[in-house]
Amino acid sequence: MEQTKGKQAKTNQPSKDDGGFDVARIRQDFPMLHQKHNGKPFIYLDSAGSCQKPKEVIERLAAFYSTEYGRPEEAHTTRKTTTEAVAETRQKVADLLHARAPEEIIFVQGATEAINVVALAFERAFLSEGDEVLITLMEHHANIVPWQLACQRTGAVLKVVPITETGELDMEALESMISERTRIISLVHSSHVLGTINPIKKITSLAHRKGIPVFVDGAQTAPHMPVDVQELDCDFYGFSAHKMGGPTGVGVLYGKAAWLNKMPPYQGGAIMAETVTFENAAYAPLPLKFEAGTTAYADIIAFGTLLDYLERVGHKAIEAYEQHLLYYAGEKLRRIAGLHILGAAPEREPVLTFTLEGADVSALEIYLNDKYGIAVRVGEFSAQPLMQYLGLEKAVRVSFALCNTEEEIDTLVEAIQTYQKEAR
Repeated sequence: MEQTKGKQAKTNQPSKDDGGFDVARIRQDFPMLHQKHNGKPFIYLDSAGSCQKPKEVIERLAAFYSTEYGRPEEAHTTRKTTTEAVAETRQKVADLLHARAPEEIIFVQGATEAINVVALAFERAFLSEGDEVLITLMEHHANIVPWQLACQRTGAVLKVVPITETGELDMEALESMISERTRIISLVHSSHVLGTINPIKKITSLAHRKGIPVFVDGAQTAPHMPVDVQELDCDFYGFSAHKMGGPTGVGVLYGKAAWLNKMPPYQGGAIMAETVTFENAAYAPLPLKFEAGTTAYADIIAFGTLLDYLERVGHKAIEAYEQHLLYYAGEKLRRIAGLHILGAAPEREPVLTFTLEGADVSALEIYLNDKYGIAVRVGEFSAQPLMQYLGLEKAVRVSFALCNTEEEIDTLVEAIQTYQKEAR
């Protein structure tokens, strides 16, 4: 790994022919960016934690609660309008992911709940003592703990695929770890610490040869690149709206209908059951089978507005621009003495995590915020096993979105260098 071997993350310089990507205009759409923090223009470099919201999303929420509010699945006018709007968002998500049908799209609270839905279903129906679940060393806690619980309660075994020195999955190890007892592989599409984009299509091909399903945690990937679940051929895919610029409390679980139909429901309650007696219940068809109770329908509708916004900007244009920022930041940060970037995978999401020799990174975080108005993330990133492997307690993470600029990166670099001088 780069942290111990001294390798630096390198990526090929992306073309700056971004189709006229007008970041200055896009920044006007984000109200949070038009304020000052501690007397400095606010610079937000923590989109991997949660992305800022375009005003269209904020206004959509306000309009819904002000003039349209009604609970879905009812007959009178406002409730009918809400039902239709939720259905429209479901179709937009299906189109975004290239799902076969909107019924394969389940609305959940976030990527964490998406993982829990599948983990609990496998615990209840598909895991037995001695079975195996494969995850990887680069997982977020949200893709570790649910599977730990499932294994502890069933006697199944949790196996962890290692990574290489460059921060990529050890594909030879992964292939060798697949056995006749493997019941599911669950892994991130891209790492929220290392930025590594995993070869999902290759992994699903390996798994499907032995009839093993694959869950993909796309929390860090869906905001930054087009995702085609049919091309990837994954069995499940989960992500969160808030990391894309949508409201909090909304997420998506995509699942192949064949799997969703044979999985037991996650929760019981209204909506998910068509008929109920004291002896039994008949479940509603997909997707309602997995949407018990009252969903966050106002936020789901506003998420649909966010998807419209991103579609207008252009997903490929966003990806190209963010990759340019990643390259630009990497080149600038590597010039800082004593700064070490974690991971060196050639394909990465717009995330850079680094250490700084001789620096208290928690103090650096406060310094950047107080002196320069820069928001970064410092800590172990809910990835303690990975950080322990790297021999680190904390690191600094900067992450980029469509509304960031080269000038913000220049300010970050200047701030870090000034901090180093003042700390001497």
